[in-house]
This record gives sequence, structure tokens and C-alpha cells, in this order.
Amino acid sequence: MTFGRYLLVGVANTIVGLGTIYIAMYFLHLNIVHANAVGYTIGVLFSFLLNKSWTFKSDDHLLFSFLRFITVLAVAYTANLYTVLFFDSRFHVNAYLAQAAGIFPYTIIGFLGNKYFTFRNQQHAAPSGSQQPAELPENLAPTSCQPIQLSIVVPCYNEVSVLPETTRQLADLFQTLIADQKITADSGVYYIDDGSRDGTWRLIESLAEQQQFVHGIKLSRNRGHQNALLAGLLTVEGEAIISVDADLQDDLSAIVKMIDLYRAGYDIVYGVRDSRQSDTFFKRFTAQSYYRLLNAMGVEIIYNHADYRLMSRPAVEALREFGEVNLFLRGIIPQLGFSHALAFYERAERYAGESKYPLRQMLAFAWQGITSFSVLPLRCITGIGLLVSLFSFVISAWAISVRLFTQDAIPGWASTVLPIYFLGGIQLLCLGIMGEYLAKVYSETKRRPRYVIEKTI
Repeated sequence: MTFGRYLLVGVANTIVGLGTIYIAMYFLHLNIVHANAVGYTIGVLFSFLLNKSWTFKSDDHLLFSFLRFITVLAVAYTANLYTVLFFDSRFHVNAYLAQAAGIFPYTIIGFLGNKYFTFRNQQHAAPSGSQQPAELPENLAPTSCQPIQLSIVVPCYNEVSVLPETTRQLADLFQTLIADQKITADSGVYYIDDGSRDGTWRLIESLAEQQQFVHGIKLSRNRGHQNALLAGLLTVEGEAIISVDADLQDDLSAIVKMIDLYRAGYDIVYGVRDSRQSDTFFKRFTAQSYYRLLNAMGVEIIYNHADYRLMSRPAVEALREFGEVNLFLRGIIPQLGFSHALAFYERAERYAGESKYPLRQMLAFAWQGITSFSVLPLRCITGIGLLVSLFSFVISAWAISVRLFTQDAIPGWASTVLPIYFLGGIQLLCLGIMGEYLAKVYSETKRRPRYVIEKTI
């Protein structure tokens, strides 16, 4: 995780800079101005070299990147200073709180400036997860020319406004595929109603009466997108099963590519977005950062892939053996193994309705993926503990040296209370992370059903 490495370099830079200042003042007997000049110089050089070689792994020219680094540093310090002065003059807050507020713009500007300006030529590989499969060449002959029985699983939650158009496009697609003898006439679409409140199930029943290929599965209550998707995968029949959302953002024409890849011998075909140009800058930045974070934590995940995929019957049966309650199918399915390939497509805007993944649910889903497949947060606790211990040791050494070798020791609550609050915050954070993992263990041990099917048509 680039941002995590950047923060660690910042902590290390602070320790090195402060340590140098104290050594220069109390052992080399420099005055405070000269000691700070030496400390800041050492800290800046240390931060630059570590960020260049470790955080961003840049191969930029040393001198030019250093000049850009100084420019970004000046802008970040200016933003920090103005923020501190603003909070002090406008809100008259405590000096420590004003300094704390100034840390945020300094950190954000420093990270983004170094990432996109200072160290532009970075040596990182595409954050696509391990063992990223290549797309199958178009001229590769299929291993089987027989039409397949295809089932398409479509999770639905309050999708009244979009399902008629989805059904129309799928009907056109099925007619083409049947005419090309790629799928059998008994192939079907299965809408999974995840406890909708807007009449989605009544619409599914109506569509099933009008279209022979439309079927429905109604869950007894809302269980969430991942559970609804799993219910469809494990319930429907078919030689191959494709999962796709109902909102028509995923290009349905990619289904043709998926079938061709399946007939060429691949058991799993992942639908992968060609680009994220249709996303806002915030969503694009957070999504790419999230994929890189999972990759850095050792989670095997397909970059820019959501839940648009084809799975063969053996792959689905293997998925059935995974009984975990905390579902993150994007992380589970790559663990199945099997031969796999990619089908690239352009993602469109949502056809109608509103997104069922607001920011709060997106963050919850992201945290689910991290804590379900990586123990790295727990190991980070050890690293944080070591850094805090080292920082506390430096501060303690400084306090003792001031008390023993100078006359500047002034008793005050800050030197006592602030470390207590700092260490208390770290402890609470660590307890919260461990509690999250413990809650997942609690959920798994109850072994409650992940979904209950109320009705099928």
C-alpha cells in the first residue's frame, strides 16, 4: 500500500529529524537555530531518498525529482501553516489542536504531489492481483462446437424501473445466441429478488409469464447482494452460469466473448472493465487504491473486475464447498483455481434507478474484503506498536537528557497527558481491529443459513 508506506516514512522522518535536533543541541552544543537547520536537512534528505526508493519506487532523475520534491514540500508546508493560522485566528482553538488540523492538508498534498508530480515514473506493476490471466486470442478454435445450456443469474433489489429493458436486451441476446447455436433453447435468465420493497417480484412474475426464458427466485428477506448472488449460483441449473447486475452498466455483448472462451476450454471467465472513464474522479481513485491495497495485502483478486463472470458447472460445485458467512466472492472465486481468462468490455452509466451501493455500503464491502482475506491488519498492529515504542523511547531519552543536563525542564501537563492520549488511541485502534476479526469468528461459528428461498418460478 503506497499511502501506508508514505505514512511510515513520515513517522520515521519525524523520529530521525527530532533525534538529529536533540543530538545537535545537547551533544554537539549547537544553538536551537543551527540544530533545527541540521535536523530538517537530514529529515528532508532521509524522506526524499526513502520515498523515492521504497514508497513510490521511482526511476526519475535524482536531481530533477529532488527539485520537484522540494517544491511539493514547500506547498505542503504553506498549506500546513495557513491551516494552523486559520484555526488559531478563526476558532481560537488550542495550539496543539491547530497543529493537528494542519497535519491533514500537509499529508494529503504531500502524498498526492509526490505520487503524481515528484515521482511520476514509478516502477510498480499493474495492481491486478497474482496470476493475472491473459485474454484469449480471437482466432483460437473452440474445443467444443456443441451449444451449451446457459443460465444467467441477475440479483435484483428495487429494480422495477430497469428490469423491462434488461429483459428486452437479454431476449435479443438469447435469440442471437440460439440462432448461432451457441446456447440451447432451454437456457434461461434467473432474477433473484433480494427482498425488494418496490414490486420487483410482481414484475418478475409478470415477465416470467410473458417470456419463456425468464425465471425468478424470491428470497425471504433482504440478505445483501453477495448472498443473493450466491443463492442464484447454487440454485440454478445449467452447464455454464453467468452472473451480471440488473442495472445494464455491464455490457451484455461481453457474454458472447465469455461463451467463446468457455467453449475454448476455460472454466471461469472474468468480465473486466477496459477503463473507468465513466466513473467520477473520487470513485476511480478510491477503487484503484482499493485494488492496490488488496494486492499489497496478498489477496488474489482480478483488477477492475466486479461480479460479472462466467463459471462452469465444476467451478460452481467447487464454490458450494465454501461455507463461510462473510462473503466476498471477488476474493473467493480466484481461490477456486480452474483455468480462467478475461473478457474485456466498456462499462456504461446506470440505465435507470439509483445505485444500491452508496458510499457507506461501499466502505463496508471494502472492509469485508480486507478482513475476510488478509491478516495483514493484525500484523500491522505489531508494526505500529514497535514504532510507538521507538518514538516513546526517543521522547523519554530527550526528557531525561533535558532533566539531567539542562535547566530548561518545566513541569507541565502536556508532556504527561499527550503521550497517555496517544498511546490510549493506539491501543483502542488495535483493540477495534482485533474485535472486527473476533466478530467474524463469532458470525462463522453460528453457522446460520446465508439465505432462505421463499419462492421460485
